[in-house]
Amino acid sequence: MINVSKLTKQSNFRIGLMRHPPVNVPVGLCYGHTDVSLKEEWEQYAVLPGYFQNIKIYTSPATRCLKLAHKIADQYQLSYQIDDRLLEFHFGHWEGRLWDDLTKELIDEWAKDPWRWNIPGGENGQELFDRVHEVWQEIQCKQEDALIVSHGGPLRLLRQVAMNIKPIELLGDLPDFGKLEIFKF
Repeated sequence: MINVSKLTKQSNFRIGLMRHPPVNVPVGLCYGHTDVSLKEEWEQYAVLPGYFQNIKIYTSPATRCLKLAHKIADQYQLSYQIDDRLLEFHFGHWEGRLWDDLTKELIDEWAKDPWRWNIPGGENGQELFDRVHEVWQEIQCKQEDALIVSHGGPLRLLRQVAMNIKPIELLGDLPDFGKLEIFKF
């Protein structure tokens, strides 16, 4: 699915946000920074619209993003840049565990203040926002068409930045797997 949003009267460049394809993990697994494999037939997501093919790609180093970025770059003869700041939220000691196995009290504690509460061994929401927003600003300053291939958490935040939504919500709906959303500036 492709969504195009026009944010200014003068459209000089576009930034696309694309979540990695579906992953091959058990339902309910907390995997954040954990490197997990893609489900079969993931290549079907490596498609760009005709008007958005002369771009620079920025990708998370996680295999689930890197494979997609590499496939798109190869298919359209583009270059890509790996940026660690585009990694998913770091769930620390929760990584690799089922959400249902975590205590309700622990999840409730995090949900009360996800911007400042550090998951043990992980990060807090402000740290996630700061690192992905820094990448966004760098890309936007170049004023060139670009594609960001990343994860649900970072893309949920960057979408709100692109749409100038305030206050930014850390928790909420995630973009669909493989979804490309393009913003004009």
